[in-house]
Amino acid sequence: MGEVYRADDLKLGHTVALKFLPSDPENDSRRLELFHQEVRLARQIAHPNVCRVYDIGEVEGQHFLSMEFIDGEDLKSLLRRIGRLPPGKANQIAQQICLGLAAAHDKGVLHRDLKPANVMIDGRGQVRITDFGLARLMEDDHEGEIVGTPAYMAPEQLTEGTTTIQSDLYSLGLIVREMMTGEPAFKSGSMAELRKAHEESTWSDFSSRVESVDPIAAHVIQRCLEREPTDRYPSAHA
Repeated sequence: MGEVYRADDLKLGHTVALKFLPSDPENDSRRLELFHQEVRLARQIAHPNVCRVYDIGEVEGQHFLSMEFIDGEDLKSLLRRIGRLPPGKANQIAQQICLGLAAAHDKGVLHRDLKPANVMIDGRGQVRITDFGLARLMEDDHEGEIVGTPAYMAPEQLTEGTTTIQSDLYSLGLIVREMMTGEPAFKSGSMAELRKAHEESTWSDFSSRVESVDPIAAHVIQRCLEREPTDRYPSAHA
């Protein structure tokens, strides 16, 4: 969705992150629309586990948004670097993701692109959900609009573009499973390959990789990854 730079706010004297839109004239209007929507939605959510977005601006024709600078790394990089997380650490991160996601849902905002790369962890272990570039309000009708990262989409999101609280919770389940096992549930591939993988996957495929996981955590993962949205948790709070 853009390139992010660390910067110094000279007026207020603190470090921020600036996210610039990529130069792509063919998609400028659509990207700019999503950019403004990201700011509008993210600013509604004030929570310690959600990255704060401050404002949107323009300089010499380049649009950018300013947001909280997080001195740490994203969960994707952490998992690539150390593999499976210790159970206590995985639980701690999972709980904070749940809290941040619940805060977004409480404001009527669906993330729609929850994945390890959009979960930042600072040097104190504090988690922030980032990148609301594809988020939308629950009340908005975007039926049939397939957006997000395919390997972390719920089945109904991948095939029909249907997004609800439960589709975000499916993505959450995939993240928790990856932290517990050290590997993603679905490998990157074409849309057709991922749809087939979703159709053919069963809980036994997942459970074979989480045998050593705490039974309660395994149950949470299973509930989040139910094929039918109505069989998943009713909320991130739950």
